[in-house]
Amino acid sequence: MSFSSDVKMYICQTGYECPCCRLSELAGFFRFTGRINDAAVKIASTVDAVNKRMIESLTAEVGGRVMDDDNKTVLPEAMERLEKLLNEAALNNECCQISFLRGAFLGGGSVSDPEKEYHLEFGANNEREANYIISVLQVYGFNPKMTQRKKKEVVYIKESSQIADLIGYLTNGMAGLEVLTAQVEKEIRGNITRQVNCDSANLNKLAKASSRHIMAIKKIKDAGKWESIPEVLREIGELRLENPEASLEALGRMTKQGIGKSGVNHRLNRIIEFAEGLD
Repeated sequence: MSFSSDVKMYICQTGYECPCCRLSELAGFFRFTGRINDAAVKIASTVDAVNKRMIESLTAEVGGRVMDDDNKTVLPEAMERLEKLLNEAALNNECCQISFLRGAFLGGGSVSDPEKEYHLEFGANNEREANYIISVLQVYGFNPKMTQRKKKEVVYIKESSQIADLIGYLTNGMAGLEVLTAQVEKEIRGNITRQVNCDSANLNKLAKASSRHIMAIKKIKDAGKWESIPEVLREIGELRLENPEASLEALGRMTKQGIGKSGVNHRLNRIIEFAEGLD
């Protein structure tokens, strides 16, 4: 099961805070389900809990038999009664506005696994519906964007903290923490990867530099010129031969004078220049 399906499962476990919340959720669902056409109204979510919740809510609001024999298609008379109720539905209370968002997400929403990417969206049938849900989201401080995909308007949020907050609203706090946890774990893994890559790059750089130093030293020695260079250069050269994996800072601490990184680098560069002058 996907992370998006998990969130919808959590939503289906939430209750209704006031008598109007159920109707507000139905309004959100049927405005954003994307399964409404001239022939029939479908309730066919890939999440069984969503189908069950919507059918139960329909039955509670309009009464009587509401589904066709396939248990997916809403009977025309039931939909007609529901539409009259939806036209009277008001979203004046905070709990009803949140219920509307729950329904909209159950009907046409999705959220990516936060371990892979941060993306939550509502698919709207037209620009008017998209602008409406944007206005509701903005009431709660969210900053959604809108784009078009396959001739449908898509309202989306990409900021991880806002996705966590919104999922927290939709699930009464049951799933928002999962996004934050995934975010922290993702950042930790990213930091570790960056550190490992940085350490690896530094080690490669050190190995190449050390190899260059050693080749220059051996070249001077093979030419019988080692004793002719200054003592301070011979000192750092011998230390490099004895400690090929040591950093410049470590080599500096090994010298009699205890010189710094720049001093070590300067002396080793002089050795390289002397060796190049033997060509």
